[in-house]
Amino acid sequence: MANETVEFRLNVVPGDFGLVSLDPECIQSILYTRIAKVPCEVRFSDSYKVCTLFSTPSLVDGKKVLKGNQEITQYLRSKNYNIDFGLNGMKCSTTMAITSLVQEKIRPLLEFVMWIDKRNAEELIIPWHMKVLRLPFNYFYTNRHKKDAENLIETMYPYEDNPEVIKDYLNKAATEAFSSLSSLLGEKDYYFEHSPTSLDILVYAYLAPFIKLPFVSVDIGNMFTNLWPNLEKFVKRIDAKFMPDLTDNARNVIQSERNLVNDEEVSISAVIILSVSAVTLVMTFIVQRGFFRLR
Repeated sequence: MANETVEFRLNVVPGDFGLVSLDPECIQSILYTRIAKVPCEVRFSDSYKVCTLFSTPSLVDGKKVLKGNQEITQYLRSKNYNIDFGLNGMKCSTTMAITSLVQEKIRPLLEFVMWIDKRNAEELIIPWHMKVLRLPFNYFYTNRHKKDAENLIETMYPYEDNPEVIKDYLNKAATEAFSSLSSLLGEKDYYFEHSPTSLDILVYAYLAPFIKLPFVSVDIGNMFTNLWPNLEKFVKRIDAKFMPDLTDNARNVIQSERNLVNDEEVSISAVIILSVSAVTLVMTFIVQRGFFRLR
C-alpha cells in the first residue's frame, strides 16, 4: 500500500504457514482492516522498533495508540469503518452467541494445542517465535502467552492435573462447536449470506490455525477435510478474496506490506528500553540459576 494513502499503522505478530499472523487477535485485526478497506500499513513485530515501542496487535493513529483487537475494531467503527453496519437485532444476537461459543469452546483448545501441549509447544510454536521475534522480546512474548494459556486452562479445570484428560475434555467441547459452526454456515459464503462481518473474522481467526499449522502431536486439519469441509472452504474463500498474497510456504509474511525498518531508524528511547529489558532478562536468569544470590 502506498505511503501517501496510509492513515493508520497496525503492529502485529508475523505470519507463516499460510497464516497472515500466528496470533489469532492479530489475524482478526488484519482481516478487519482488509474487509473494511482501512488505509493501513501493516508492520510486523520482527523489528526492534516495533517490538520495543508497541504491543501486538496495536493500531497507531497519529499520537493515539489502540491496544488489542477489541479496542482497535471499536475505534475503527467510530471512524466509520464498520462492517457490521445494518445488522438487525437477530443477527446481532447470533453474533454474540457464536462469539461466546468460539471463546469458550474453540479458543481454549487452540491455546492448549499451541502453548501447553508439550510437543507442539517445544517443537513448533516456541522455536518459531524464538527465531522470528527479536531478542529479548521473543522470551517475553512466549513466556507471557504460555502463562496466559496455563491460567486459562487452570481456571477452566482447577481440579484436573492430567493434561491428557484435559485435552480430551477440550477436544470434545471444540468438536461440538465445530459441528455447530458448520451447520450454521451451511452452503453460504459467509454466516450472514454474501457479506463478511466481524463474526466471520472471529471464526476465521480461530479456524485457520487449526487447518494450516503443522502441529506435531495432533492432525486437526484433516478432521476439517473429513468432517467439516464447508469450514475449510470458508477459510480458503476468505484467503482468496481478502488475502490473496498469502502462500503456504514456511516463514511467509506479506512482503508487499512489510515495513522493513532499518535498525538505524530506532530512536534513542527505543534503544534504552531494549537495553534495560535485555539486562533485566539476563539478571533474572542469573539469579534464578543461583549464580548470584541477593542478600
